[in-house]
Amino acid sequence: AIGEVPAGAILDNFPASLNVPENWDIGETIALTVERDGRTLVVDAPVVHWTPAAWVKTELTDFQSLWGWLTSLLLFSVSLFTFLKRPGSLSARFLFAVGLASLSSTLSYSVPDPLAFYLDVFAGYAKVIFGNIIFAYLLGPSFLGFALTFPKPKDFIRRQPRWLLVPYLVGSTTIVLLLTAPDLAVIGFLFTFVMLLLGVAGLVHAGIAQRDAVSRAQLRWAVGGVAAGVAVFLLNFATFQPAYREVIQTIANLGFPIVGLSLAVAILRYRLFDIDVIIRRTLQYTLLTGLLALVYFGGVIVLERVLGPLTGSSNTPLVTVITTLAIAALFNPLRLRIQEFIDRRFYRKKYDSEQTLGRFAATARDEVDLDALVAAMLGAVDETLQPEWTTLRLAAREERKRSG
Repeated sequence: AIGEVPAGAILDNFPASLNVPENWDIGETIALTVERDGRTLVVDAPVVHWTPAAWVKTELTDFQSLWGWLTSLLLFSVSLFTFLKRPGSLSARFLFAVGLASLSSTLSYSVPDPLAFYLDVFAGYAKVIFGNIIFAYLLGPSFLGFALTFPKPKDFIRRQPRWLLVPYLVGSTTIVLLLTAPDLAVIGFLFTFVMLLLGVAGLVHAGIAQRDAVSRAQLRWAVGGVAAGVAVFLLNFATFQPAYREVIQTIANLGFPIVGLSLAVAILRYRLFDIDVIIRRTLQYTLLTGLLALVYFGGVIVLERVLGPLTGSSNTPLVTVITTLAIAALFNPLRLRIQEFIDRRFYRKKYDSEQTLGRFAATARDEVDLDALVAAMLGAVDETLQPEWTTLRLAAREERKRSG
């Protein structure tokens, strides 16, 4: 209990129904009562102002709180930078609103809850405004609006842009329920969750419907980043041993910044990196590392069993030398084989184009007949680029010698 108020009443009751005890004023002392294992402990705690120094001590000296602020500020800074670079883009505006919602949520967690409603009514309602109203009102509708306008507005949005106001009208139910029927406010947050799911579905639909190269390049960054960010964020709900829990939560806090960074790149610099190359190289070197590790440890086990009886020791430098040389010898051939397998299995079109260009290069090196070379060139262009028609124009230059 805090004073004469049971802790359960503080946690369960809505602030509007609470009566603040008369002695809960600045400068007074409140008795904190703790019961554990049949023993009772009473501590007298003074009531003081929530000063900026106390806020800094609470928020910026604890690693998890500081890390939460850094990740939230990173997402907000990226969204703000994107908005300033593309102020006329609807998707950039919606991304900025998502970043603002994330920062608002982090700010609300810095206010003590729910004691703020007893000790500082202004701080308590500030928490409701930042944590419930702004966060819930902006996050779901803004992410859904982003999905409806990125990389190009949906057809019904182009015909009637006013449809973009509907998610915000639905999101306003959170505010109405918080003010009128707080017990039903969970319905408003359910709408927020549904709009987040609809936003993901909208991005997936755009990935299927959009056919031009620029839109597909942007969507690869957007869909890939959202998938990666959500996967990282879901680590918050995974069960790990307590020894690793803090580390996992630290990693999970990167979920939203990953989403924000990928969406910002999709809007501003989707050509900065070829994500296909990144995925291709990641697959290649992941498989290569796994196979080489398997070869190394397998070789160590086999050689120790073979050379152990001969040397009288299972741990000999000769085993390490042999396995290291084997890894060095296998690295490049194995890398090329893995690359060929990945290209043939996952990047068939690119693989076929490279094979066609390789065959034409061999033909151009050995062929001396002009007609055959022209036919090979036109065939390579048609197979790799698949144009509607091709024309090859040859220009001949004659040199005339002037007689003296």
